[in-house]
Amino acid sequence: MNKFVLFVLVLLSFNLYAVEETKVSFGRIIDLKGEGFISYKGKTRELKKGETLEIGAEIVIEHSGQVTFTDNADHRFYLGNSSSARVYGGSVELREGDIWFQSLNKNDDFKILSANAAVTYQGGEAIISYDSLKGKTQLMVINGIMTLANLRATELNLKVSEGHFSFIENAYEDGAPRDPTPVGERTYGRLISLFKGVSPLDKNSLAIFKANDKLETHPTASREVASVHDKVVPKESKMLDEYKSSLLDKKKLLKTVTTKTNKKKGKGDPDKFIVHIYGLKGLPTSEKVLTPEVKTRAPASVVEHEMPAEMVIPLVNPYNKDYKDSTKESDKLIDDLKKL
Repeated sequence: MNKFVLFVLVLLSFNLYAVEETKVSFGRIIDLKGEGFISYKGKTRELKKGETLEIGAEIVIEHSGQVTFTDNADHRFYLGNSSSARVYGGSVELREGDIWFQSLNKNDDFKILSANAAVTYQGGEAIISYDSLKGKTQLMVINGIMTLANLRATELNLKVSEGHFSFIENAYEDGAPRDPTPVGERTYGRLISLFKGVSPLDKNSLAIFKANDKLETHPTASREVASVHDKVVPKESKMLDEYKSSLLDKKKLLKTVTTKTNKKKGKGDPDKFIVHIYGLKGLPTSEKVLTPEVKTRAPASVVEHEMPAEMVIPLVNPYNKDYKDSTKESDKLIDDLKKL
């Protein structure tokens, strides 16, 4: 009986040990270029090819280095130079830099996280960059369709398909993902060149980006991936932005209002049209009352006078003393006529 109990205890201990090993083991380091280290439970060790990677461990790659690691669910990760990432069960957190990930698992969801974004995917591959100084996460999908969401507001999310990129930036649209933009061959080539010896799972991936070349170079197309190349903003776009800014400036008011006196209400002279134009603050103003010589009444929206060649429309200052006095006199005259 005692031997049986002892056997059961030994068997349980073995099973618990195996479960514990499964819990802490994330995957393995399969390739290393340059130098790096692993930090786990307060201890730091040099990164070496072939060693086990524990769940909760942080990988740090120094300048001009690169590490390739896998998990136990058919996912492969390439962490670029001057980058760092932490591994968890079912996810990898990119803390800084660039990571290229590939998945052959089309059945289970997996996530790549940053400080402000979450990318959810199954099969496929993509490159993610995170800049901690700008608080900006960028995603370029090479194969498949992935979901990009704000980490703290998951309702702010969208789908990004292959050949497109998007980003989340704290200062842009309250953290909402940017509408996906097609990426051309040149941008694609520059981005994958950040990873030495890495190529897409699908050899036909390049054709997708070649097809996007016309879209990427079109004047209305959005800018390229910021970490690769900052595209020069067209002059027309800058002018439009400046124009929009001027409209939002409270010190500048650009507004035109045209009014016609209402004979039924008895206000003003029914034979006079008054044009009010409010221009940029600080411009000189003038005033004039336009008195059309109307023989037959035209529609209210039509003014029969020809405008001067220089298209100068005189201004009326409603606060001018003479204007107020003339309005009072016309009001008094109409009141007198009503008494007859």
